[in-house]
Amino acid sequence: MGAGTVGSAVARELTAHADLLAERSGGPLLIRCVADRDPERLRPFLLTGVALVDDGAQAISRRGVDLAVELIGGLEPAGTLLHQAVGSGLGTVTANKAVIARAGPELAELVRPGSGGLAFEAAVGAAMPVLAMLRDSLRADSVRSITAVINGTTNYILERLRGGESLDDAVAEAQRQGYAEADPSADLDGHDAAAKLCILAWFGLGVSAHPDQVDRRGIRDLGPADAAAAAKLGLAVRLVARAELTPGGLGLSVRPALVPVSDHPLGVVAGADNVVIVDTDLAGELVLRGRGAGADAAASAVLSDIVAVARARREGRNVPLPSAVPARVLDPREAETASALRLLVRGGTDVPGIVTRMFEDRGIAVEQVTPGDGELLVLTGPAARDTFDGAMEAVRALPGVKAVTRTLDRLVARSAG
Repeated sequence: MGAGTVGSAVARELTAHADLLAERSGGPLLIRCVADRDPERLRPFLLTGVALVDDGAQAISRRGVDLAVELIGGLEPAGTLLHQAVGSGLGTVTANKAVIARAGPELAELVRPGSGGLAFEAAVGAAMPVLAMLRDSLRADSVRSITAVINGTTNYILERLRGGESLDDAVAEAQRQGYAEADPSADLDGHDAAAKLCILAWFGLGVSAHPDQVDRRGIRDLGPADAAAAAKLGLAVRLVARAELTPGGLGLSVRPALVPVSDHPLGVVAGADNVVIVDTDLAGELVLRGRGAGADAAASAVLSDIVAVARARREGRNVPLPSAVPARVLDPREAETASALRLLVRGGTDVPGIVTRMFEDRGIAVEQVTPGDGELLVLTGPAARDTFDGAMEAVRALPGVKAVTRTLDRLVARSAG
């Protein structure tokens, strides 16, 4: 269901590598039906034995179909079709992060025994097997936190801002390269990353969360001046997603943050790649990096899921899914973060000293103050967000401060090993 770029790539590989996939899945994998509302996108599938329809429900109900592969995207009609496929006993594969983030545990409850189950590796990180790692490789471990760059489109755009391009030009180039949709809002406003973060929290932390519960801020208001200011400090701007279990509850955030370029995995990631850092009790810190965007990268994960679900169905079992329990999601004001800010300042006063004392009087350490060209760059140590916001109100009222032009979170330096 869905004959776009990813669907076409999946179909191509199912044909090109039929023997290998049959060996790995325990038998042949044959396309019986393709559904898409666009007749032009169905033309490449004019093959003997393949039915072409314009309604996914027709494909699901077709006799002889064992697996449903949903590659439509978006909440509807994809959500309804996934419920129908799983509920009717089909093995089901999807790349749909929007539906899985909102209804994944609910769909898992509908899976019938021996159907093959539900799989959606491509929903997070495309070709990176991050969900498989969290589900299978860390069964005997406890995950404390997940920190990630999981939207390749925004990473690509931010890299171009670092090169001096405007946001509009960077978005246009991302669209030309096939990374950004015609409407890039889901990427620019952090919705895509928030949905993926909820899935990571499910698989890694065993908790259920809704994307609306994520403390979300996108990159729409950033520009080359922000990237240039960060570069002066040896930092880069990244859209960082983070999930952390604390004694007080679950912290969930997707926000632009400054990251050290030279000694942090999120700083060295380039282009549309993704990076996921998993902090665990026993295994320590694990870093997974790979292609997070593109049709072939997504197709790789979809095909792997098809193989896994097909083999499970033939063996009368299901691919495993972790359980999820509700958790108290922390209010964003409770979250603790280090910060970076840019101030426009007036000359003739000891503004750096006054600003430093203003923060330190409120218990917030100031790690670096860099003056230049009527601007002041300030890096603070960690503090609760509401404490930091209170200090910022006092800073804005200082006579020597004309304006606060930018405030960003900051990840502290660490080893990339």
